Amino acid sequence: MASEAGAVRIYAAGKGSGDPGPGGWSAVLAYGGHRKTLAGGAADTTAGRMALTAAVEALESLNRPVRVHLYSDSEHLRTALDGLGSDDLLPRLRTCADRHEITWRAAEDPAARAQLAELADLATAARPSGRPPAQPEDDECRHGMTKAYCADCRQIDAGVLPNGYHTAGGHAYHNDADCYWLRRGQQRQERMGRDTHEIVRIAWASVIPGELAPCEHCCTTEWLQRNRRGRGLSRSA
Repeated sequence: MASEAGAVRIYAAGKGSGDPGPGGWSAVLAYGGHRKTLAGGAADTTAGRMALTAAVEALESLNRPVRVHLYSDSEHLRTALDGLGSDDLLPRLRTCADRHEITWRAAEDPAARAQLAELADLATAARPSGRPPAQPEDDECRHGMTKAYCADCRQIDAGVLPNGYHTAGGHAYHNDADCYWLRRGQQRQERMGRDTHEIVRIAWASVIPGELAPCEHCCTTEWLQRNRRGRGLSRSA
């Protein structure tokens, strides 16, 4: 059995109503004590396709190649991972499989079954119903999830812009692509004869909580004021 250490755990679930009919999907990405929840739905779909959608959306949200342990009770998803089937989502799944090292994990232990049961409820809630959405509870966002775990609604850190920069293998999030410490790190790698990674744009909302730390140089309210950036921003994009 592959070790859990250093692997991102993805739990994926899908629910359908009819064949086809309204359906919803949900997924949780977990690494250490950090979690990220995703959910969505479609008006004309199946439970199997929704489970496959949950896995693809979760895998595509990862910012760099990683080892992944994928948990689901969907036979449709398991078959797709084996390269079988005719779903039009298969090319996206194959691209993810080429990028990441994915290990299928059947939902055999009680903790995994409990997590998938919770996600099944969330997927059911994500199905289009044609009814006005229920008002969220005080600690929930408009998607019906705890605000701290919703990528779209969690409170943005003071001094952090919704879109910034990082390098593959780096551990910092930067508001500024020309940040002194970001460039200094690149120069240090060059002096040591090591390869440098490209500086790429990234959305703060796509970062798994705890995955990247805001740069102490450019992710500050003082930096925003000096550069006249981020006025009125209080939530992530």
